[in-house]
Amino acid sequence: MTAIWFELPASATRFNFEKVSKRTHLDIASVNSACCFTVQDGLLITAAISAGGVGPIPMLLHKTSEFLVGREVSEELIQKALEIAQTEIAPISDARGTETYKRLLLNQLIKAHFLALFPQLNVQELMQQSQTFQK
Repeated sequence: MTAIWFELPASATRFNFEKVSKRTHLDIASVNSACCFTVQDGLLITAAISAGGVGPIPMLLHKTSEFLVGREVSEELIQKALEIAQTEIAPISDARGTETYKRLLLNQLIKAHFLALFPQLNVQELMQQSQTFQK
């Protein structure tokens, strides 16, 4: 490799990474997720959410990301996004957790993204939303 370069994100870009594992820095994650949003005038102009540990390889949640674009962030929007995300993943039970546990973890990590990047959200309402998993 002789060079690597990338464009710096715009000031309207927000990014977050979350990981659940036994050892924070030295362990394969049970589940991990990253997101990158561009926000303009209160709307999500671009959205990308990725997930690892919930399928054979880490993946971009295309349907979930596309659903978010052009919408205003709210607790209801996040709940709908969680439902879509559950249809895009196929976790298996293994040494790092059961399928159900990994589905729950991904929901919690996506919520954590939004709570970290949009502090105006109602934490209590977001955490009390039902945990329904669709296959």
